[in-house]
Amino acid sequence: MQKSIIIIFLLIYTQNFCQIKVYELISKSESSDINYKAFKNFDDFKIYKNNGLKKAFESIKGKNEVYFFIAKYKGYSFDGTRKTFNDYLILKVDPKTQVIVDGFQYTLEWAEPLAVSDLYRLTEKNIKISNGLELKNLKMELVESDYMIDWKAKLNENGTLRIE
Repeated sequence: MQKSIIIIFLLIYTQNFCQIKVYELISKSESSDINYKAFKNFDDFKIYKNNGLKKAFESIKGKNEVYFFIAKYKGYSFDGTRKTFNDYLILKVDPKTQVIVDGFQYTLEWAEPLAVSDLYRLTEKNIKISNGLELKNLKMELVESDYMIDWKAKLNENGTLRIE
């Protein structure tokens, strides 16, 4: 009996916490930038109106390239049901060097307000964008706010970028 419980726990654990997420390229925009004004609204309930969360991941005019990715995966919601989650990732890239300059990651179905409590920002700014790049190399950290949770200050998830 005890072995069965351990095996079931390990299966659930590996399906949820050891998944390697694949961030599929949805769009690449040239002469663009990240909409920083929209990301500043993540600490306000206004971000939930008029698809504000999704719109934050739309690029605006600028001087860089902006890559938008989505990773879909199965997991357990706060209510115990199994569902599909969508991790959004936006990266600003220098078009001349292909070095990633900035970026944000957010789980669209995050249920806990405010949205900033699950918004991560890139801290490693010396990496070139490439197919198969591992998300952990970008060293994403929780955006500083009044809602910071110490145990999730760093994004510790397995994920790779698929550009091709």
